[in-house]
Amino acid sequence: MNPQLWRFDNANALYYALVDTLAQTLSPVLSSGRDPVLALPTGNTMIPFYRIAAECEEKLNIARWRAFNLDEYYPVHDQNRNASFRAYMEQYFYSRLSKAPKEIHFLDGATLDLDAECAAYEKKIEAAGGIDLCILGLGVNGHIAFNEPGSEFNSLTRAVELHPQTLMANFRGDAPFTHAMTMGIGTILSAKKIFIVALGKNKANAVKAAILDPASRTVPASAL
Repeated sequence: MNPQLWRFDNANALYYALVDTLAQTLSPVLSSGRDPVLALPTGNTMIPFYRIAAECEEKLNIARWRAFNLDEYYPVHDQNRNASFRAYMEQYFYSRLSKAPKEIHFLDGATLDLDAECAAYEKKIEAAGGIDLCILGLGVNGHIAFNEPGSEFNSLTRAVELHPQTLMANFRGDAPFTHAMTMGIGTILSAKKIFIVALGKNKANAVKAAILDPASRTVPASAL
């Protein structure tokens, strides 16, 4: 891989540059007649991005997207459903669009068979032709999607236990979830193009470790 590193003076500059680069990256896929396959993140960092992306939905041809969310909490039930990533995507992105993406895929946080659900998700991605573009956030501990420190670089979609640091970053007070399902690092690395976004001083150490330190399972983002 030959990563490019972009640094921005403020968050808005980053988000608008991401939208522009996203449009440029998807253009040849769309021109070829294919509907692009995207792996989409959640998290606080991405909320402004989804607002801006929705404002640019025609430019991004969102109606032709085949969208796969990177991860989902479990178990999801009536009491915690509003904290799920399915609810997040509906609130911050899909409800703002004039026309929904061609396909929207989520891991089922209410599944009774985690292994079967994760295996089926891998098959759906494969049937779609693989991921054209994956957008990632970055955890303060270097995690990507919900691949916490210690994750194998060849890992596929699977169930995981969430790190206490991740739960502190994602929830205020008692966390409604302690486990999740996530695309694996191997699944992510199979994408043809990957964008990773990090904001703020609290992410600085994770960015440094991912870029400058030797690749290590202790920093999942270093797999990139």
